[in-house]
Amino acid sequence: MARWVLGCPDCKEDFTHSQIDTEAMPSLRDPFAWLGDKPEFPIAGLSLECPNCKKISVYSRTQLVYRAM
Repeated sequence: MARWVLGCPDCKEDFTHSQIDTEAMPSLRDPFAWLGDKPEFPIAGLSLECPNCKKISVYSRTQLVYRAM
């Protein structure tokens, strides 16, 4: 399933922030139009713990990366 991922600045591993429902994908000319907007983050950033190394970091919405699988 497609997902939005974040990269840990400490261990450099990616982890899933949220899943993207690709079943709701309409048939449009633009293959990325169905992605919609990235999930919203607070203006000051979102504090999350890396599930791999357990380091807590503050992430911005611009750090979200689309992964197909």
